[in-house]
Amino acid sequence: MIYLSEFEVNKTNIKKIVEKYSSNELSKLEKLSEYYKNNNEITNRSMKKDAPNNKLASAYAKYVVKMQTGYFIGIPAKHKSSDEEYLSEYTKILDDNFEKSLNYEIAKDMSKFGFGAEIIYQNEKAITKIKKISPLELILIASNKIDEFIMCAIRYYRSKDIDGNVTDIVEAYDNTYITRFEKAKNETEFKEVGKSEHLFDEVPIIIYKNNVEMTSDFEDVIELNNAYDTSQSNTANDIDYFNDAYMIVEGASELVEDIDDDTDKVQKTAETLKKNRVMYFPDGGGAKFLVKDINDAATENYKNRLNSDIHKFSLTPDLADEKFAGNLSGIAIKFKTIPLEQSATEKENGFTIGLKKRCELVTKLMNTKFNKDYDYTLITTEFTRNLPQNEGETTNTILSLSNVISKRTLLELLPQIEDVDEELKRLEEEKDEYDQRDFEINKDYTQSP
Repeated sequence: MIYLSEFEVNKTNIKKIVEKYSSNELSKLEKLSEYYKNNNEITNRSMKKDAPNNKLASAYAKYVVKMQTGYFIGIPAKHKSSDEEYLSEYTKILDDNFEKSLNYEIAKDMSKFGFGAEIIYQNEKAITKIKKISPLELILIASNKIDEFIMCAIRYYRSKDIDGNVTDIVEAYDNTYITRFEKAKNETEFKEVGKSEHLFDEVPIIIYKNNVEMTSDFEDVIELNNAYDTSQSNTANDIDYFNDAYMIVEGASELVEDIDDDTDKVQKTAETLKKNRVMYFPDGGGAKFLVKDINDAATENYKNRLNSDIHKFSLTPDLADEKFAGNLSGIAIKFKTIPLEQSATEKENGFTIGLKKRCELVTKLMNTKFNKDYDYTLITTEFTRNLPQNEGETTNTILSLSNVISKRTLLELLPQIEDVDEELKRLEEEKDEYDQRDFEINKDYTQSP
């Protein structure tokens, strides 16, 4: 995010912003993206010729992102409102935009890049659409005033035609307009190619912050990840060295090759040694392998410590740890996932702000289209952590509260119930059906001779 006191959308400023972004923020985001793909630093390592060069990259970044995102929003968020008509119409729009998948992908971007983003617009059929924007294509320009509002959001990407011609494209969104700029590969300046008015009086791009600092969930453990990759790769190299061990035969002088300073002979001897993996020495007697001593215990302790630190500092539990084995109680599971919960709480704060802004902008379009006066503040969102449940424990808790709290609240405690109103309706229908059966049975009983 770039902070400025003011910003005017024109080709000169666009060029400056794109150059500033490309030389700073973009490289950081691309690095995070590569680590998520497991293209870690170790994959670029080079060694001396003919030396073992294993490049074992460990996908910690992907593990952290999957765990953090799944825990936070693996169970879709639920919307509630006292205005049932408004909620129904709003939910239809969200369902049309596949909200569950949309929210998950935005949360995944938050975890990967430190923020996620979406754009709200109406298509040519006046249907409200919500689309995710990749952080790799987004430049945010915020005011350096205390409220830090978004003055302009720029979608910057490259397009290639069927002939392979590359064009840099900029779509700049301010409070009123969408301005499009283009620059061909052989050009140095952007040129404005179009301008249209959008339907809002503010930037229609919504930002979802992973935390206040807008940092990735694995950003702080990249160097630990590098150290772990290096250790794993070196261990694999040591094993290769062991497999390529030379045999030393002492006391066989008649088999020793005549080596002098002649370069060709030295090279030939080196190639022979590599091929046969046997060396001969004239003195003494006996035979043995020449191998490098490996301190397995120290090496494994080092890797275990790195693994532990990666999980600790990324606030992501290691589910392969024996501490998670066995039939743990709900309280025990929650205690072991406290770091994950702290991270999820920050995510929820940022996500709630984004969802509220989404609701506000979508509601503006709804009010205009349906000539309504819906109040976006009437819709609230609830998040449920995707935590393994001790079903027996949950059932006993609900049964013990059955005479104390309402049926609706009891149903809300059950994670498998997505629509409480629908479940209450089913219960009422079943009750009416049972009452009718009881009536007919009693009627037949009283009328029988």
